[in-house]
Amino acid sequence: MRQLIFFSFIFFLGRSLAQSYQGPVLKLDEQSFNFGNVKIKSKTMHEFYYTNIGRKPLKLLKVTASCGCTTPQWDSLPIQPGQKGKITVTFECFPIEKTFSKTISIESNTDPSLSLIEINGTCIDPYKDQKERYNKFIGSIGFVNTHIDFDKVYNNVTLTQKLFYFFNNSDDTIRVSGFITPEHILCAASPDVILPHQEGSIITNYNANLNSHFGFGIDRIKMLTNDIDLPEKNLVISSTVMEFFDTTQINNSSLFLSENSFDFGDVKLGTVKVHTFEIRNQGTDTLFIRKVRSTCGCLEAILTNYIIAPGRSGFLKLSFNTAGASMGSNSKIVTLISSDPRKPMLNIGVNVNIK
Repeated sequence: MRQLIFFSFIFFLGRSLAQSYQGPVLKLDEQSFNFGNVKIKSKTMHEFYYTNIGRKPLKLLKVTASCGCTTPQWDSLPIQPGQKGKITVTFECFPIEKTFSKTISIESNTDPSLSLIEINGTCIDPYKDQKERYNKFIGSIGFVNTHIDFDKVYNNVTLTQKLFYFFNNSDDTIRVSGFITPEHILCAASPDVILPHQEGSIITNYNANLNSHFGFGIDRIKMLTNDIDLPEKNLVISSTVMEFFDTTQINNSSLFLSENSFDFGDVKLGTVKVHTFEIRNQGTDTLFIRKVRSTCGCLEAILTNYIIAPGRSGFLKLSFNTAGASMGSNSKIVTLISSDPRKPMLNIGVNVNIK
C-alpha cells in the first residue's frame, strides 16, 4: 500500500510539472533518414519536419553537421506553438565509394536545448565498370587500349579496319574535331560529340596500298579534342606490310642466302665488327629486296643492290658496333623482305659475346 501511494505521488508530480512547463518543445517527425545509394560527386537532399508542441515560440539557434560534406539549412523565424518548421539537409558524395553516417545537431531555445538527427547511405560509382574496362586514360578519355596491332597487311589491300574503343570519364561534353594521321591511315570518331560518361569508338581504316614501307612499322596518330585536361590524344598503330603474291601470275624469283646466321664470337667492348653475306637470285625472274631491317641501332645493315637479276648476286654488309650494346651475350636479328613468294620474310641471326 505504501509503494502504491509513493508511485501515485510521483505520477501526479510529473504530470503537474509537465503541465506547468510553459516553454517551447521541439518534436521531430523523424530522427533519421537513409538516402540509399548516392552517385559520387552528386548532391542529394532531405527535409526534416518538426513541430513546436510547447506553449511559447520555438527558435532554432544553430544547426551544425558533423562533416563538411553535409550542409543544413533551417527556418530563422520563430515557430509558434502548434506550427511546423523544417530543416533541409544536403549531402554531397565525395569521389570515393563508401558508406556514410552523419549527425546533425540542433540547438534551440528549448529545455534541453540539444536535439539530434542523422542521415546515412552509400556513395557509389555508377561508372565503375566502364572505368575498369577503359583504364588507359589520356586526359578525360579512357581507352581500352591506346595501341592497335593490324598484324600482317598486304600491299594490295586498300581497306583494313579496326577500332579504338573509348569512354568519356568527365562531366563535360567532349567534341572530336579531327585526326592527324599518315596518308595510309584514316580515322573517324563515332560519335564525334561524346556526352559525359558516354562510350564511343575510333574507326581506323588502313590502306596498305598507300604504304610503301614494307615490314614492321609503327605509325602515330593524334586525336584532336576540346578536352581541357589534354586536348591531343596520342595513339599508336603497328603493322607488318607484306607483299601480295598473285597466284595467277608466275614469279620464279628465288632468294638464296650464303648463311642464315653468323657468330662474331668474343669481342672487346668498343670494337666494330663487320661481316658480309651473299644474296643470290637462283630463280628465273628478277628478285626485289623490299626492305632490310635490324632490331638494334648497334647493328647497321647495308645492301649493295635492291634489285638482283636472275643468276646474279648482291651483298649484305653487317656492321656491329659493340659500343652500343650491353656486356655479355648479345643476339640480334636482321630481317630481309623480298619478292620471293616462298620466303618473303627471312631472318638472319647475329650473335656476339662482349667482354
